[in-house]
Amino acid sequence: MSTCERPLVWIDGEPGDQLCALDRGFAYGDGLFETCRIQSGEVPLWRWHRERLQASCKALSIALNAKQLQGWVDTALSSLAAHGIQGGTLKVVVTRGVGGRGYQYARDMAPTVVLQVHPDNLSPFTGPLKPLNVRVCDMRLAGNKVLAGHKHLNRLENVLARAEWQDANIDEGLMLDGSGNVIEATAHNLFICQANQWYTPALDSSGVAGVMRRLLIDELLPGIGCKVEVTAMTLADVYRADEAILCNSNRGIRPIGEITDPSGEAHKFLQHDNAQKLGVLFGDFLQGKGSVQ
Repeated sequence: MSTCERPLVWIDGEPGDQLCALDRGFAYGDGLFETCRIQSGEVPLWRWHRERLQASCKALSIALNAKQLQGWVDTALSSLAAHGIQGGTLKVVVTRGVGGRGYQYARDMAPTVVLQVHPDNLSPFTGPLKPLNVRVCDMRLAGNKVLAGHKHLNRLENVLARAEWQDANIDEGLMLDGSGNVIEATAHNLFICQANQWYTPALDSSGVAGVMRRLLIDELLPGIGCKVEVTAMTLADVYRADEAILCNSNRGIRPIGEITDPSGEAHKFLQHDNAQKLGVLFGDFLQGKGSVQ
């Protein structure tokens, strides 16, 4: 049982939660973040999160010191036992740093790194997989080929999409782009299966290329003998699927039970066999039995 009532926070390696008001992450959303599952005091997918964060920092010209970041993460994780924390969420925020007013930034800025640990007693990677109830959001995702795929701090579209419902029986919402293509859910990536072929939406112009999405494409789905086609996808494609799943690295693999369309009609998914198999394979990986290195 955790002894923490508030999240643990470190800024640039030092305990504290007072961020400078001139930080560009606060002023402009000029930065990136990772949301990682802590299990048994460790982050089992940290290597994949670190690789994505480094790649995104390079793409946005943020001068992340990867060695320094690793040291700060190691220190934070090593302190969890003293607080009685075994599980929870590690959020890593990297901003361009502290700067003055205006969009232009100095090329030699030092990034700000914020680590947050939010304790919980969830076990999302183990146990039976409960099918989710999903709706279709009205909020559309704007297109931007430069930012597509990156988990940047500009998440206002997701915030407004998630605000569309308060019904506790609805677990997630699908988000489309301006052309009507299905891109992702508010906090998950989407995969569908039809006639033993798996598909996931292309993220060329919008959406986040999640860590679990990469793991499913590269390792887990091939591990059950399946290939994945990355393609444009409409709601009609999703409704025709035999099976559909949502995934992220904090909550794992989650089967969809039904999707309620904008007219109120519910489209049900009765097949969840592959989701269960993938859950077992992912569990084996986390225990060091899987093929993922």
